[in-house]
Amino acid sequence: MRAAILPYPGDPFLLNFWLGFFDRIWGKDVDRLYIYLNSPVEKEVVEYIRNLCLRRPKINFTYLPNQIEHGEVINRTLEIVQEDTVMLVEDDCFIFKPGHIDKIFTLIEDGDYDIVGSKRGSCSLEILERAADIWNLDYSGYGDQGCNFWPNLFCAKKSTFLKTSRNFGAKAWSAGEIIPELRNFKTPTNLYSDTFVQASLELRTMIDQSRIGFVPQYHASPNDITHEENKTGIFDGCAPWVHVGSLSSGINGLLKDDKNRVLARKTIDKPEDQITMNNLPTTDQEKQEYERRLAWYLLFVEHAEEGRIEDFRNNYILAIQQCIRIMGLNTKRIHKQKRIYGTLIL
Repeated sequence: MRAAILPYPGDPFLLNFWLGFFDRIWGKDVDRLYIYLNSPVEKEVVEYIRNLCLRRPKINFTYLPNQIEHGEVINRTLEIVQEDTVMLVEDDCFIFKPGHIDKIFTLIEDGDYDIVGSKRGSCSLEILERAADIWNLDYSGYGDQGCNFWPNLFCAKKSTFLKTSRNFGAKAWSAGEIIPELRNFKTPTNLYSDTFVQASLELRTMIDQSRIGFVPQYHASPNDITHEENKTGIFDGCAPWVHVGSLSSGINGLLKDDKNRVLARKTIDKPEDQITMNNLPTTDQEKQEYERRLAWYLLFVEHAEEGRIEDFRNNYILAIQQCIRIMGLNTKRIHKQKRIYGTLIL
């Protein structure tokens, strides 16, 4: 039996779009999809999301009215998973070619590997260097490289997840602290790691390196207009999915209503509590990063269900327009990105 776990921070238009791929492309490859909504988003939106999930008998829906750390969502969901084999997936990963999720599960079920995942290096350099020495890791090559794994398209037996300390979140170490998983490495300074790094290090200590299978992440990039022109990156003709990245920053930070309230928190935050949009992009590369995110948000709202959560939809659209205006973004590039992404996956 197969399960997928989706930690989900509450963008209703994103989920509606995401579930379209689950319905058409890969839902048949799992027995259960566990969606854990953790968000203070308003009640009307929660009920809409709940309805989206209840329409689909394969979905197990959990709701928590406040946002918690990504790794803790994974841990809590594992407690209710009944299936033998589990895949972690994120809400900004769109799987648009059939058969590939089945192949990932089969690699575990047939005993070819104990874990299957994608390389990532989201931790302090000292951790990366120590891990490379211990496990003879090569960080060269195109795309993400590193000692840890993305918590996206990561697959293993449930029993394998439970053999770890179940710290699937971010972790920090103080100077002089010992990291047992790195052969009792004593940290020379304060060190940091992102979601799933601690669990990744623990898994590497438990599993022979030959028992780790790898899949590419196909991560989107601010340079995707160039990639599309050159047929590289996610446009190489081989990509079965695209991991967009950073889309949870939308209704949880980037997108605000006309009273300057973050959309996911506008019923609990006061305008005076909000800081006017800061960290504005200063380089063209930084602008293209925001442009690609907004292109996806436009795709989501373009495919939204008519006549549902209209007030939220109107605020969503206004928030996108506000971002474009305040950040001085290029609307032509945004719409070109929306077109090439839509052509790729739809």
